[in-house]
Amino acid sequence: MVYLKVRTRKGRRLGVAVIAVMCGSLVATLCLAVAQTSNPNQKKVALIIHARDQGGNPVAPDSMKDILVMEHGRKLPVVDGPKSAGSEQIALLLDSNFHQRKVLPLEQQTAVELISEFEKEKAQGLVMSYGAEIHSSGELTDEFGSLKNFTSSLRVETNKRNETVLLYDTMKRAIEKSSDGSGTKAIVIFAEGNDYGSSIGWTSLARLAQRGPIACYVVMFADHSFYGREVRHYGYYLVELAPRTGGRVWEVGDNPRKAHETAEQLILALDSQGLIEVLVPNVQVNRFHSVKVTSSGYRVSAQTGYFDNGIH
Repeated sequence: MVYLKVRTRKGRRLGVAVIAVMCGSLVATLCLAVAQTSNPNQKKVALIIHARDQGGNPVAPDSMKDILVMEHGRKLPVVDGPKSAGSEQIALLLDSNFHQRKVLPLEQQTAVELISEFEKEKAQGLVMSYGAEIHSSGELTDEFGSLKNFTSSLRVETNKRNETVLLYDTMKRAIEKSSDGSGTKAIVIFAEGNDYGSSIGWTSLARLAQRGPIACYVVMFADHSFYGREVRHYGYYLVELAPRTGGRVWEVGDNPRKAHETAEQLILALDSQGLIEVLVPNVQVNRFHSVKVTSSGYRVSAQTGYFDNGIH
């Protein structure tokens, strides 16, 4: 594990972030929001980006040049950016279902560590927990002492027979609370990974996040393996969702060292989060369009695409 010491926070504007954790060696992440243009055959999409230099260090968005965005071999015009999106608004979601009884203290410890970093940035945040019930600290706030107290007060659910886990419903509420106004938006999701009983599916969540634009960063916590005999089991759909929102996924398990390293990487990802805007065809065929973003001299990864029926 490499500890990155480069900080891009100085002079950084604030923004809104929703975290769901994903890992990757080099990062430029894209999340989409779309607006109308004067050409009825085109619409404008805002993409959340993260980039690193060739040494692996995160870079400020406005330092990148020669951004190239491709969709199925066709170049998409870049009409704005890269730039900082603005002030940060960050939602932290903790998994308190019964199966997390051994790792909830590590979730709480990691969340408090992140909140302390957000406080230094003069961001806004909120904290939610979920299982069979959803609990919230309230609206976005810069009262980080109260957020730490709320986080520390959370308790794991005790009914082991209730398999309800309202993960997606909680993500939907967090997206709704973070959708107003501009800014660097993100949801940070701590999760064992599965959802049982929510009223919304993961693809609908990806569409909602696209409209933010809101990046979902996922951190997987559990006292067991995340894999089944042949294929990934826990968090399968989160692994699909996160890159479509411009987010990433990390697997921490119950390892305090990994949790601390992941918290550092999350802060670096938020520090380098930016936006570009591109023009896309105005089509409504109800499908996901893959895109690829590159920039000469930088290591860039992007939101893997956009939903044409998620454009508004």
